[in-house]
Formats: sequence, structure tokens, C-alpha cells
Amino acid sequence: MSEQLARISNITELREVARESRGEQQQEMLVVMTGMTFVEQHALLSHGQLDDAKRSIQALFLRTTGEETMLRKLVEILRLNRDLHHAFSSISKVSVRIGTSAEVISKKINYLRQYVSQLKLTPQESEHFFSPFLSFTHEFREKILSFNDRMRRYLELKEQEARRLHEFRIAHDASERLRERLSGHLGTEAQGEVETHIRNEVLSTFDFAESQENLRDAQRASRLAADEIAELLGDLKDMCEMATNPDLREDLDSSGVHAPDFPDIFDLFSRALKRHPRLVNIKDFILDYFKLYQRAYGMFALDFNNFNKAVDTIANNPDGYFDAKQEDEDIRVKTTKLKKIEGLIPFLDRSSMTLVEEVHETYQQFSRRISEVISDDPSRWAHIREDLLMAKVSAEADLRTQI
Repeated sequence: MSEQLARISNITELREVARESRGEQQQEMLVVMTGMTFVEQHALLSHGQLDDAKRSIQALFLRTTGEETMLRKLVEILRLNRDLHHAFSSISKVSVRIGTSAEVISKKINYLRQYVSQLKLTPQESEHFFSPFLSFTHEFREKILSFNDRMRRYLELKEQEARRLHEFRIAHDASERLRERLSGHLGTEAQGEVETHIRNEVLSTFDFAESQENLRDAQRASRLAADEIAELLGDLKDMCEMATNPDLREDLDSSGVHAPDFPDIFDLFSRALKRHPRLVNIKDFILDYFKLYQRAYGMFALDFNNFNKAVDTIANNPDGYFDAKQEDEDIRVKTTKLKKIEGLIPFLDRSSMTLVEEVHETYQQFSRRISEVISDDPSRWAHIREDLLMAKVSAEADLRTQI
């Protein structure tokens, strides 16, 4: 019977063999023929798969089981690509905001250079402040542009990592589902060499080792990119410290600020004001740039953190992330405003209590404690936490640049 099946090349011949068969062989052939007819009508298997699927019920079962798993995996990956595209289209807004901010900062710094070139500086004014200030500002601008470029690349790498993570999960689930399916009689009791070969081939197709290795490579690449961005943000923070009133700076020993790497432009400007009285006329103009540094670093650091949180949400809870509710736009706007107010009131109430809890703490200690209050989880203002942190950054920029 097996030799006869091996010579079959089409469904018509299969029917002829079925008519000539008797007893158990006929029953098996009926099942095989029924299955093969359906498979051929709907083009469910390739010609190569059809050939060896004709050998037995088990061969047909193994081939169609493998194809079903493959189709399920394909559908899941197609859905994954669609959903990830939707998810990252919203996350990419962070990158767009960073790009816009970097462009604005770059233009402001270019204007600064043009403005200073028209001041007709004395050699002393240039040496005491403007030369190191312009060099400092140029370096800050370069780091901002580098941050923008690195964040765009980081977005691409995190998209790739998220895709690889979900592909690994899909492959793992497909492999487990296939092994469970093949744990029954037809999957384990091989009838011959052909069936054993098919079973091993199908199982090896869904070995998720390759997808696991791809995931590790993607995770490694995004981790290195994140480390580079964190280091760059560290440099920006150090530069901000040099544009901050020394009384409000972080503890240099504990924070790891590399003060010698950047000129202390705040101190240089403070001394230049005393040496060159005409600089008083542009004091506010210069201080605005000091504030610009503070806000730029603060906003970019928050954007980086928010970006990572959003990506983690996709990776760890994709169903929750993709779930969205539609409602009337006017109602949504009003509801959003109400929720922000509902969060602001208890935050203000809690912050007022913070003011009297530790009366002897330094400014830096209090600042950190307010950040901790904002970051409290759970809290009644958790839904506006990021907005509150951004507001705090702007407020501190004003405080930290007062002379």
C-alpha cells in the first residue's frame, strides 16, 4: 500500500487507489482522500508538501498542522506590524518634539553669535567672558543636535526591538502550540521513515532559537544606544551646572559632575559684570540663554524617560496600549481639562504640607523631595505627573539663573 501511495501524483489517482482498497486501508484512504481533496481545492499546501502528505493520515496531519501553525504565526506577525506601526506613530511624536526643540535652540544660538559679533567687544570683554561663552554655547548646540540624531536612531532601534520581542513571543507560542498538537497519537506514533522525517522537519521549522537570537541582538543594540544617550544627557547636565548659580548646584562629589570639562560660565559672567559695566545692559539677554540650557536639558531628560516608559508599555502590555476609546471631541477636551484640575488641587495641597515637614533642609533636598512628591505612585495626580515635572523644570531654570 505504501509503495502504491508513493507513486500517486494527483488526486484522481488517489481516488482510484481508494476504490481498490478494502477494510482498514480503505478507511484510511478515505480520510486521506477527503483531506487531500480539500487541500488541493483551496491550495493549502505547496506541491512538495502535497506529495508527501499523500502517504498517510499522519503525514497529512503533520503537514497541515505545520501549515496551520505557520499561517497562525504569519497572521500574528502581520497584526503585530500593523499594531506596532500605530503605537510607534504616537511615540514618534516625542522624537518630533525633540527635533523641533533642537532646531529652535540651534536657531537661537546662531542668533546669539550674530548678536555678539555686532557688539564690538574689547579684547578684555572677549577674553573674560564672550570667547569661552560662545565656545561653551557652540558645544552645547552640538550636543543638542547629537541628542536629536541619537534619539531618531534610538526610536528605530526600539521599534526593531519591540518587533523582535513580539516575533519571539509569537514563535515561542507557535512552537509550544505545535508541540502540544503533536503530543497526541498521530503526532508521536511515527508510521514510517517518511512520517518521522516530516515530523522532524515541521518541528525544526518552528524552533524559536533564531528569533531568540534576533531579539538578543536587537536588545543589545538599543541598550548601547540608550547608554550613549544617557551619557550625552549627563554631559548636558554638567554643562547646566556650569550655567547655574553655585549656591544652587548639586554636590559635585556625589553627583559626579565633571566641572573641569566645561568652563564655569556663570562665574565668568558674574565677574565680567563687575569688570565691564556695559554688560549690565545685556544681563537679561545672557541669562535667558542660561535658562535655555536648563530648560533644554530638563525637557530632553523628561522626553527620554517618557519615551522609554511608553516603549516599555508596548512591550509589557501591548493589549492595554493598543486599546483606545472613541468619544465626542468636545466632551473629550472638557474631560481632559477637568482631570488635570482634579489632579492639580491635591498636588498643591500635598506640596503645601511638604513645605513645613523639613524646615532645615537645603534647596537641593527640597527640590528632590518635590520631585518625589510629583512622582508618588499611586497618587491622585499621577495622570498629570509628566506635565508637573515639566513645569518644575521651567520653574527651576528661572530660580537657578538668578544673580
